[in-house]
Amino acid sequence: MKRSKYIALIMIVTLLSACATIPQESVDLSSEVGIGIQKQHQSQIDLINLHFSLNRNNLDAAMQNSLNSYFAALTPSNSITLNKAQLGDIAEDVLLINKKNNTAKEELEKARVLLIKKLSNNYLILSQANSSVTGLLQSAVTIKEARSEVYKKLSEATDGRIDLGKVFSELDDFVLNNGEKAEKGIKLVEKLQTILDKESK
Repeated sequence: MKRSKYIALIMIVTLLSACATIPQESVDLSSEVGIGIQKQHQSQIDLINLHFSLNRNNLDAAMQNSLNSYFAALTPSNSITLNKAQLGDIAEDVLLINKKNNTAKEELEKARVLLIKKLSNNYLILSQANSSVTGLLQSAVTIKEARSEVYKKLSEATDGRIDLGKVFSELDDFVLNNGEKAEKGIKLVEKLQTILDKESK
Protein backbone atom coordinates (compact mmCIF):
# COMPACT_ATOMS: atom_id res chain seq x y z
CA MET A 1 0.00 0.00 0.00
CA LYS A 2 2.82 2.36 0.95
CA ARG A 3 4.61 1.57 -2.33
CA SER A 4 1.37 2.37 -4.27
CA LYS A 5 1.24 5.79 -2.65
CA TYR A 6 4.81 6.50 -3.72
CA ILE A 7 4.08 5.34 -7.28
CA ALA A 8 1.01 7.62 -7.41
CA LEU A 9 3.14 10.52 -6.13
CA ILE A 10 5.75 9.83 -8.80
CA MET A 11 3.10 9.81 -11.55
CA ILE A 12 1.67 13.16 -10.42
CA VAL A 13 5.06 14.79 -10.07
CA THR A 14 6.21 13.39 -13.44
CA LEU A 15 3.29 15.14 -15.09
CA LEU A 16 4.27 18.36 -13.38
CA SER A 17 7.91 17.80 -14.39
CA ALA A 18 7.23 17.26 -18.09
CA CYS A 19 8.12 20.85 -18.98
CA ALA A 20 11.15 21.10 -16.75
CA THR A 21 13.68 21.46 -19.56
CA ILE A 22 12.01 24.21 -21.64
CA PRO A 23 13.70 27.58 -20.95
CA GLN A 24 12.22 31.01 -21.68
CA GLU A 25 14.89 31.40 -24.38
CA SER A 26 13.02 28.77 -26.44
CA VAL A 27 9.93 30.99 -26.45
CA ASP A 28 12.04 34.03 -27.41
CA LEU A 29 13.75 32.09 -30.21
CA SER A 30 10.41 30.87 -31.55
CA SER A 31 9.10 34.45 -31.52
CA GLU A 32 12.20 35.60 -33.43
CA VAL A 33 11.60 32.84 -35.99
CA GLY A 34 8.06 34.19 -36.41
CA ILE A 35 9.43 37.70 -37.03
CA GLY A 36 11.92 36.22 -39.52
CA ILE A 37 9.11 34.43 -41.38
CA GLN A 38 7.17 37.69 -41.58
CA LYS A 39 10.20 39.63 -42.87
CA GLN A 40 10.96 36.94 -45.44
CA HIS A 41 7.35 37.03 -46.65
CA GLN A 42 7.45 40.81 -46.99
CA SER A 43 10.76 40.59 -48.89
CA GLN A 44 9.21 38.09 -51.30
CA ILE A 45 6.20 40.38 -51.86
CA ASP A 46 8.48 43.38 -52.42
CA LEU A 47 10.59 41.40 -54.91
CA ILE A 48 7.51 40.27 -56.84
CA ASN A 49 6.09 43.80 -56.93
CA LEU A 50 9.42 45.16 -58.18
CA HIS A 51 9.67 42.46 -60.86
CA PHE A 52 6.17 43.10 -62.15
CA SER A 53 6.67 46.86 -62.03
CA LEU A 54 9.70 46.45 -64.28
CA ASN A 55 7.66 44.25 -66.62
CA ARG A 56 4.92 46.87 -66.83
CA ASN A 57 7.55 49.48 -67.69
CA ASN A 58 8.92 47.13 -70.37
CA LEU A 59 5.43 46.79 -71.87
CA ASP A 60 5.03 50.57 -71.94
CA ALA A 61 8.46 50.90 -73.58
CA ALA A 62 7.48 48.27 -76.16
CA MET A 63 4.27 50.17 -76.91
CA GLN A 64 6.20 53.40 -77.35
CA ASN A 65 8.59 51.64 -79.74
CA SER A 66 5.62 50.31 -81.70
CA LEU A 67 4.16 53.81 -81.99
CA ASN A 68 7.50 55.26 -83.02
CA SER A 69 7.92 52.58 -85.72
CA TYR A 70 4.35 53.12 -86.88
CA PHE A 71 4.77 56.86 -87.29
CA ALA A 72 8.24 56.45 -88.84
CA ALA A 73 6.67 54.25 -91.52
CA LEU A 74 3.93 56.85 -92.14
CA THR A 75 6.32 59.76 -92.44
CA PRO A 76 9.57 58.59 -94.02
CA SER A 77 10.45 62.15 -94.92
CA ASN A 78 9.23 63.51 -91.55
CA SER A 79 6.41 65.30 -93.32
CA ILE A 80 2.98 64.10 -94.43
CA THR A 81 -0.42 65.50 -95.30
CA LEU A 82 -3.41 63.45 -94.16
CA ASN A 83 -7.11 63.74 -94.81
CA LYS A 84 -9.80 63.17 -92.19
CA ALA A 85 -10.29 59.50 -93.06
CA GLN A 86 -6.57 58.79 -92.82
CA LEU A 87 -6.40 60.51 -89.43
CA GLY A 88 -9.28 58.30 -88.28
CA ASP A 89 -7.40 55.20 -89.41
CA ILE A 90 -4.31 56.34 -87.55
CA ALA A 91 -6.34 56.97 -84.40
CA GLU A 92 -7.80 53.44 -84.63
CA ASP A 93 -4.35 51.95 -85.07
CA VAL A 94 -2.99 53.87 -82.06
CA LEU A 95 -5.98 52.80 -79.93
CA LEU A 96 -5.42 49.18 -80.99
CA ILE A 97 -1.73 49.33 -79.98
CA ASN A 98 -2.75 50.87 -76.65
CA LYS A 99 -5.46 48.22 -76.11
CA LYS A 100 -2.95 45.42 -76.67
CA ASN A 101 -0.64 47.04 -74.14
CA ASN A 102 -3.45 47.35 -71.56
CA THR A 103 -4.52 43.73 -72.13
CA ALA A 104 -0.95 42.54 -71.60
CA LYS A 105 -0.68 44.60 -68.40
CA GLU A 106 -3.99 43.19 -67.13
CA GLU A 107 -2.68 39.65 -67.61
CA LEU A 108 0.53 40.65 -65.88
CA GLU A 109 -1.46 41.96 -62.91
CA LYS A 110 -3.49 38.74 -62.69
CA ALA A 111 -0.22 36.78 -62.57
CA ARG A 112 1.14 39.08 -59.85
CA VAL A 113 -2.01 38.71 -57.72
CA LEU A 114 -1.93 34.91 -58.17
CA LEU A 115 1.71 34.69 -57.06
CA ILE A 116 1.14 36.92 -54.04
CA LYS A 117 -1.94 34.93 -53.05
CA LYS A 118 0.05 31.69 -53.20
CA LEU A 119 2.90 33.18 -51.18
CA SER A 120 0.45 34.62 -48.65
CA ASN A 121 -1.24 31.24 -48.19
CA ASN A 122 2.13 29.59 -47.56
CA TYR A 123 3.09 32.40 -45.19
CA LEU A 124 -0.20 32.01 -43.30
CA ILE A 125 0.42 28.28 -42.80
CA LEU A 126 4.00 28.86 -41.61
CA SER A 127 2.96 31.76 -39.39
CA GLN A 128 0.12 29.80 -37.78
CA ALA A 129 2.40 26.82 -37.17
CA ASN A 130 5.03 29.08 -35.61
CA SER A 131 2.42 30.82 -33.46
CA SER A 132 1.18 27.44 -32.23
CA VAL A 133 4.71 26.33 -31.36
CA THR A 134 5.42 29.63 -29.60
CA GLY A 135 2.16 29.32 -27.68
CA LEU A 136 2.95 25.76 -26.63
CA LEU A 137 6.45 26.74 -25.52
CA GLN A 138 5.10 29.72 -23.57
CA SER A 139 2.50 27.47 -21.94
CA ALA A 140 5.25 25.03 -21.00
CA VAL A 141 7.32 27.82 -19.46
CA THR A 142 4.27 29.14 -17.62
CA ILE A 143 3.55 25.64 -16.32
CA LYS A 144 7.17 25.35 -15.24
CA GLU A 145 6.89 28.59 -13.28
CA ALA A 146 3.58 27.50 -11.76
CA ARG A 147 5.11 24.12 -10.93
CA SER A 148 7.95 25.82 -9.07
CA GLU A 149 5.40 27.70 -7.00
CA VAL A 150 3.51 24.46 -6.30
CA TYR A 151 6.74 22.76 -5.23
CA LYS A 152 7.46 25.61 -2.87
CA LYS A 153 3.98 25.41 -1.33
CA LEU A 154 4.22 21.62 -1.00
CA SER A 155 7.58 21.92 0.75
CA GLU A 156 6.14 24.54 3.09
CA ALA A 157 3.16 22.28 3.80
CA THR A 158 5.51 19.53 5.01
CA ASP A 159 7.44 22.01 7.19
CA GLY A 160 10.51 21.19 5.12
CA ARG A 161 10.45 17.51 6.15
CA ILE A 162 10.22 16.41 2.53
CA ASP A 163 12.91 17.75 0.22
CA LEU A 164 10.97 18.00 -3.01
CA GLY A 165 14.07 19.38 -4.70
CA LYS A 166 15.79 16.00 -4.37
CA VAL A 167 12.66 14.16 -5.49
CA PHE A 168 12.23 16.31 -8.57
CA SER A 169 15.93 16.16 -9.33
CA GLU A 170 15.71 12.36 -9.50
CA LEU A 171 12.62 12.55 -11.70
CA ASP A 172 14.13 15.15 -14.01
CA ASP A 173 17.27 13.04 -14.34
CA PHE A 174 15.11 10.05 -15.26
CA VAL A 175 13.18 12.05 -17.87
CA LEU A 176 16.31 13.74 -19.28
CA ASN A 177 17.82 10.31 -19.89
CA ASN A 178 14.89 9.69 -22.25
CA GLY A 179 13.49 6.96 -20.05
CA GLU A 180 16.48 4.70 -20.78
CA LYS A 181 16.20 3.55 -17.19
CA ALA A 182 12.49 2.74 -17.57
CA GLU A 183 13.13 -0.96 -17.11
CA LYS A 184 14.62 -0.01 -13.74
CA GLY A 185 11.51 1.91 -12.70
CA ILE A 186 11.29 0.10 -9.39
CA LYS A 187 14.78 1.33 -8.55
CA LEU A 188 13.58 4.86 -9.24
CA VAL A 189 10.69 4.31 -6.85
CA GLU A 190 13.07 2.85 -4.27
CA LYS A 191 15.36 5.89 -4.61
CA LEU A 192 12.46 8.23 -4.01
CA GLN A 193 11.21 6.15 -1.13
CA THR A 194 14.65 6.34 0.46
CA ILE A 195 14.68 10.12 0.11
CA LEU A 196 11.19 10.44 1.56
CA ASP A 197 11.92 8.02 4.40
CA LYS A 198 15.05 9.99 5.38
CA GLU A 199 13.15 13.24 5.46
CA SER A 200 10.30 11.85 7.54
CA LYS A 201 12.62 10.71 10.35
